[in-house]
Amino acid sequence: MQRITELLDLQLVAVPYSPTHEAEADFYTWRDDLVEFIHRVARGHHFEAYYHVEETQILKAFQAYLDNEPMTYIKAERDALPSSVHDWDGDYSVSVFRAASSVERKRQFKVRAVEELVNTLSDWAASKNTFEQDMELELRDAGRILMEQYAKKTGRLWTGDFSALVDSPISASVVEDLVYALSVKRMEGDAARVIPAFFQSLHFAAVPSQQLSARLFSTFKKRIREGAYPNREKAREKLSGFLFDVQHAATYVPYCDAFFTDRFMADLLSDKHVDAERTFGCKVFSVSRTTEFFGWLEDLKSRMTADHADGLTWAYPKYRSKDTTN
Repeated sequence: MQRITELLDLQLVAVPYSPTHEAEADFYTWRDDLVEFIHRVARGHHFEAYYHVEETQILKAFQAYLDNEPMTYIKAERDALPSSVHDWDGDYSVSVFRAASSVERKRQFKVRAVEELVNTLSDWAASKNTFEQDMELELRDAGRILMEQYAKKTGRLWTGDFSALVDSPISASVVEDLVYALSVKRMEGDAARVIPAFFQSLHFAAVPSQQLSARLFSTFKKRIREGAYPNREKAREKLSGFLFDVQHAATYVPYCDAFFTDRFMADLLSDKHVDAERTFGCKVFSVSRTTEFFGWLEDLKSRMTADHADGLTWAYPKYRSKDTTN
């Protein structure tokens, strides 16, 4: 923490928090202390909610698809981060502390999701799919689920069930955005053909959150086929946070210079089939790589420019007394 705090003071690193950090904290005994710690280290910086990032990425890719632009996704930092992440921090920050809510409901949902995951492991172990086939399956299912959620919400509204506006999955709005984009181009009549075709296209496959999620799940399935987690009880214990971790990593890794996580997720992100550093330029660290992590922090500090050091002394007079010429 001393090393991180120094780099935060020197304005050389930002450690934004995400809604997932807060959601996961709800399951811990010392939840409030943990959330306060997260906010303190973040110093007011935060990621956009995962569903906002996903929605932004998919809409951008869809617009490129409609305009026959290259399939390569043009990543922009503003997809996931407010521009204020580059502002010089003040001596204090203001954060909104949210008390834990609906913890028992969240816990039940998490237990149910993990149980479904564990029940699926035997099917994955017996699967003859290749990694590439699993990638295709993951991406196809992602598009199918988005369309099904939209169809269910729309169907409820048609029958007069306006509570669908409140309790439908947030991701149901993704297809709504695509339909609106078609209406702007006066192509709404083509929605039933164009949107499914988009979800099967290389443009959708290149969306960072979809691509990385598919790679992580497909790599995990490959390991299951190779014999990982044969014991259901141990699997249930080890994989209790897996779904949260995949969602979190798939959403934010593409926008990070470095990502510190647990050993299991770090190993998946570094697997040759994922290779987060090569694919997205994000270095991945865990407690088993603390030496490399400290080296990376020292490298950040050593590359501070003279202009930055000079600006630091003007913005923060307390640094005027320090030697920043080196």
